[in-house]
Formats: sequence, structure tokens, C-alpha cells
Amino acid sequence: MKILTGFYIFVLITSLLTINNNLNDLLNPTIIVSLIGIVSAILFFMKKTSFYFLAVIWIIAQIPYLIIGKYTIDLSQFLNFHFSLNIGSISLGLNAQIFLLFFMKTILLSEFLFRKVTFRAYTENEKLKREIKYYFIPTDIVQKKLIGKSEIEIENEIYSKIKFEPTKSERIKKAGITLITNNKTEEIKATVEYELN
Repeated sequence: MKILTGFYIFVLITSLLTINNNLNDLLNPTIIVSLIGIVSAILFFMKKTSFYFLAVIWIIAQIPYLIIGKYTIDLSQFLNFHFSLNIGSISLGLNAQIFLLFFMKTILLSEFLFRKVTFRAYTENEKLKREIKYYFIPTDIVQKKLIGKSEIEIENEIYSKIKFEPTKSERIKKAGITLITNNKTEEIKATVEYELN
């Protein structure tokens, strides 16, 4: 969560600074990107993580850099560092904001935060049975895995911590899961089928 919190603070600050620097030109398209960034940050801090795609738009909109004659397309926020290739009067390149793509997996995983994830074993497991459904609520992202607290009881053991890693979307939504008891003496690892509610 620290990574996401830091990222959205960065989004908020750079977007506000960009608007401040363009107060004399409020029709500049960069302002729209700034507003998308501000809205995405506010929604994140309000725990409305289903709007994670606004942060994705905010990043992608800033990446291209293009100059054709006297026309410039550069929607980067506040910091303007770019890598470009010049061909006559055309300059084509990428802004340094391309490095924000390193946050993409964490941003995409934030879709799961604070929402109920219902799961069951994808194939029969020694302890997890296919016919039984369990659920937990992810509250954090650590090392690109969702972490949640739970009170899942299996064979008289309470599994209070869950590590959850969704795989690529398929017809059936699958994930790798690790359930750990409170005292860390028991652990279950399995592939599960899940639903996001």
C-alpha cells in the first residue's frame, strides 16, 4: 500500500503543479490529463479503487512526445524530460513518464482492494474442496501480491492471512493462493477459481 500511496501523492502533486504552471492557458490539453490525475488520486484516498483505470490513462497519456513543425503534442505533467528522434521538422519520442509503467501491475491489482473475493479450489486440494466457497477482502499489495486478513476455518485451523496472486484473465478466473494460520504453523498453497464482488 505504501507504493500506491506514494504513487498517488506524486500524481496529485505533479498534476496540481502542472495546473498552476498553466493558469494562463486553461484550454491546454495537459490540464485535462492533470484533472484525470487529481480525480484518480482523490478516488484512491477515498478507497474507491474500482477507478484504477484513471491512473492508467494518466500515465499512458503522458508517454508520447511529438513535434511537427510548430505543433507540439506533449501532455507530460510538470517534469518535461524526453527521449526523441528528429527527422527533419518532425521530432518523435517518449517522455520520461514511461518509467511510471513500472507501477502498472500494482495499479491494476488495486482493482481488488477492499472488495470481496470469493474463491474455491480449482482442482481438488488436500484441504481445500471444490464444493466449498471461501472469501476474504484484500487490504494491501506486497511484492505484487494481494494480502488480506481472514477468519477462514479449515479442519479446525483458523487461517488468518492470505496471499493472493491472480493469473492472466481467462474464461475461468484463476489465482495462486497461500493461506497462513495466525501462528504461522500451517500453510495451504493452491490454485483457486475466484469471483470479484
